[in-house]
Amino acid sequence: MIKTDIAIIGLGITSKLAALALASDTRKVTIFGEENSQSHSSNLVTFFSLSSIDFLKNVGIENVVNQSVSIKEISCSKLEKYQLNKKFQINFKEKNEMGRVIINNNLSDSLDSQIKVNKNITILNNVKIKEYKDEGVNKILLLENEDKFSVSLLIIADKKSNLINENFKNNILKKDLKQTSIVMDVTTKTNNHAYQFFTKNGALALLPINENMASIIWSLENNALLLKYSAEEISEEINKIFKNITGLIEVVNLQKFKLNFEFAKKITSNSIVLLGDAAHSLHPIAGQGLNLSIKDILELKNKIEYFKYLGYALNNSIILDEYEKTRQSDNTIYTFATNYLDEVLKSRNYLVNTISNLGIATVEKNNFLKNMIIKSATGQ
Repeated sequence: MIKTDIAIIGLGITSKLAALALASDTRKVTIFGEENSQSHSSNLVTFFSLSSIDFLKNVGIENVVNQSVSIKEISCSKLEKYQLNKKFQINFKEKNEMGRVIINNNLSDSLDSQIKVNKNITILNNVKIKEYKDEGVNKILLLENEDKFSVSLLIIADKKSNLINENFKNNILKKDLKQTSIVMDVTTKTNNHAYQFFTKNGALALLPINENMASIIWSLENNALLLKYSAEEISEEINKIFKNITGLIEVVNLQKFKLNFEFAKKITSNSIVLLGDAAHSLHPIAGQGLNLSIKDILELKNKIEYFKYLGYALNNSIILDEYEKTRQSDNTIYTFATNYLDEVLKSRNYLVNTISNLGIATVEKNNFLKNMIIKSATGQ
């Protein structure tokens, strides 16, 4: 029987962040992955709020943070409104910064480097989990090769894990959003300025990666003609929108990703915690997916440390109950609100369109509301 304090299922960014945050000299963490090596072909990026940036620095990922640029301004508008008036409907601006955009592959590589030198974290690749047994005090993780691990707390951060259905029956809400995101690496002058347009087909965002490079994400209905366009034709469409704003844009990499909605009604059960995509997969319109996961990790760590001080064991049900009470309301609001926001802003129903335009105008004129939105989005 092999002993580990915390077992984490999944090889993704959330798993690695959780391991670095929760491991200590008195707490061993083992990450289990079912793949021999991770694919590094994705061109996805993440907008990190200020609180998430602080978290990355605290777990030792300062190098990728320092390579990114501070986003100081975000301009948003319905596309037809901008094209009609040549003016954005709403502008958010901060003197210092609102957040940073980091390439997911760069972050994952940096996390791997940190984990390699952390003697309290072990990664087991290419292993398959056969069963999880809750035997009261003893929690057993059985692998297909018959190895047994005694664990105090199990974290599932891979939504494909068979242990989710076995331990969280009828718990996951799923919906096909019937959308596909086109994600493009582009070269252009960014000036630390992010943009978001709401088009009739879906949200279109330009996120600065550095001074001369950005990521463009266009979430389109699956029946949108644009999805059938060649890379050159899509590049022409992008330049029609952005050329007079940022200058000529050159697309250097283009990939497509299906969008799905998933939400766990419960995120703890039998000394198991669901994290990351296993707990919530939401629309990218607000860029809050990984930021929510970081909030979850921080709160889980805080609850573990607080109750450890009071003498509670790592897997005590009180810890997980308190954690769930604290996090689930925030996760619910963000997960469902982003999907609703996308539906409202791309609607061409006259009444819905009029109301949303009035709402945008109200926010633009009200500095208090704008500051509240900035604080929420940046984690201040």
